[in-house]
Amino acid sequence: MKRARVLPGIVALLCLTACMSFVGGRWGISPSQFQFRSIVPRREPGPGGWKSARVTIQLLHVTPEGIHRNVTCPIEVQVPEFNKDGVVLDEIAQLEAAVAADISAEWALKQGGFSEEMCRRFRTEMERILVEAIGGARVVKAL
Repeated sequence: MKRARVLPGIVALLCLTACMSFVGGRWGISPSQFQFRSIVPRREPGPGGWKSARVTIQLLHVTPEGIHRNVTCPIEVQVPEFNKDGVVLDEIAQLEAAVAADISAEWALKQGGFSEEMCRRFRTEMERILVEAIGGARVVKAL
């Protein structure tokens, strides 16, 4: 869990940019915001089953002119109950989702764009990062 040790540094760096705020407060999104629940139970040995967490991410973009723009991104994070690496514990899924969300938010805000475009970039980048930590993970727009 090398990534877990760098989380405080990443969160501190994000806060210094003064360009975002999250549901979890000004220090980045909290892992506890990702409350996973089983949506497809694992039925046989080996990889299978799915759990999901729905979260609304609030991105706050402050332009150089000082104009504040709030972008709301409702997302659903889906992870396997059991993948090629073994059981995916809720605590690990929560931590990895929070780390991916923090990094992705900073990236999406730097890219700019309209609200839906920014949310799409955020989801795409979050999934890319999360899949590296948890094989099979997905990040989709919550309906």
